[in-house]
Amino acid sequence: MALEAIDVNEVEKFLNAYDRARSMPSDENLLKLVEALLPFAPPGIEWGIEISSVAGMTYLLEDGRVIAVKVSRDEFGPFMQTSVTPVGLEAIPASALKNIRDVESFVQKTAAHLGEWARKMPANNRQKQLVEQLLLALR
Repeated sequence: MALEAIDVNEVEKFLNAYDRARSMPSDENLLKLVEALLPFAPPGIEWGIEISSVAGMTYLLEDGRVIAVKVSRDEFGPFMQTSVTPVGLEAIPASALKNIRDVESFVQKTAAHLGEWARKMPANNRQKQLVEQLLLALR
């Protein structure tokens, strides 16, 4: 029972941040929106929630954290190197936040992405249950 209350709090926290960011999409409110989305971010880079790609760096939410993914050409040929670094919210540059300033569009795309992820997860997956609560609240 306590677990459900925590989940509801996470959903409410996100909905409050969403309302604030929609009414005033300042950098501060956008960062709070991103922070409130962290508990819903699925594990795995392939399912991460993309915030933005800026100057060769992609900022993703993945498994409750913010990561920066950099893909670069290897110095010894046509091979690509990928580096993944956990970063704090404050490391997301203002130029990256511009990509989510259309808050409703960002949340709609994120909801579609999370819905696709949830359909592929087993029913007893705790993360899936939390995501489904969020998706219900966004309808």
